[in-house]
Amino acid sequence: MTAPPSAPAPPDAAPLEVAPSEAAAPPDSLPAEDAYDVDAEGRDRLRGVLWMLASALGFSIMSLCVKLVSDSLPTMELVFARSAFMAVLTFTVIRRTGGKALGRDRRTLFLRGAVGATALSLFYFGIGRLPLGDAVTIQYTAPVWTALTAAVLIGERLRPVVLLGAVLSLCGVVLVSRPLILFGNAAAPLDGLGVAAVAGASVLSGLAYTFVRKLRQTDQPMTIIFYLSWIGMVGSAPFALGGWPMPTGWQWPLLLAIGLATHVGQVGLTKGMQLLEAGTASAIGYVQVVLAFVWGVVFLGDSLDLLSVGGAALVVSSVFLVVVLGRPRRAA
Repeated sequence: MTAPPSAPAPPDAAPLEVAPSEAAAPPDSLPAEDAYDVDAEGRDRLRGVLWMLASALGFSIMSLCVKLVSDSLPTMELVFARSAFMAVLTFTVIRRTGGKALGRDRRTLFLRGAVGATALSLFYFGIGRLPLGDAVTIQYTAPVWTALTAAVLIGERLRPVVLLGAVLSLCGVVLVSRPLILFGNAAAPLDGLGVAAVAGASVLSGLAYTFVRKLRQTDQPMTIIFYLSWIGMVGSAPFALGGWPMPTGWQWPLLLAIGLATHVGQVGLTKGMQLLEAGTASAIGYVQVVLAFVWGVVFLGDSLDLLSVGGAALVVSSVFLVVVLGRPRRAA
């Protein structure tokens, strides 16, 4: 039996062997401790679902707060504030748990941090120019780009279903963005620069997740997040030379909420992925797209239209194909 991609077995791992008496035991003769293990597995699965729901809620609130404050504070100031908050928080956790802040595979850690920080900056820029639900929908194509870049960079098998998912994802983005060249005046197009920024962010996020897939063999999640945070902080700091306004009043709690919601999202994602298989975890993550549309309607006065809803459905379907149906199968 080969290990699934989300948990690769070490090269020197011994094959799993089952004693004849254990293999021959009928299901109704399981000892009490095995029944307890089944219950424990169910509890772990429930915990994983709750962590993934918390992650979707955290990231959706982070996006809402960025949208609310983006009209009054520059994009790179938001990136700096979030990155500084996360850098201090993750470094504190690493020190208390005895982890390694510098990590092992420093080259890949740096690449993941640089690509991820660039994606974050583009997403924050685009979210200020687009309706919240549409921006999150376009960003959510990232898992498709992860599958494509992983095939090119780390040799993961590219299945036909992944290519189908990429086509569906692109069609979904076209429905959401409604370019004039295809729709003419039949539908109001989204801001082209905003769409380009978020689309670029989704591609770079997919590349960053590919680096994360490689780093799981060498480095801990908190170290990976720490690199993303300090690189984002250092990379955005020079933009302060142009002059950043000092946050005032309600902007301070929004900046704090961005940092806290991001932390909840990151921790929930990390713990949820540890307790659930990748397909289940990613499927639960679809809630983030739904929440983004809800927050947009409730807090921002965004209106829903059939093209956006249809585009979101296509993107969700594409991610389902890539993550669930496109995963490698275990050997019998």
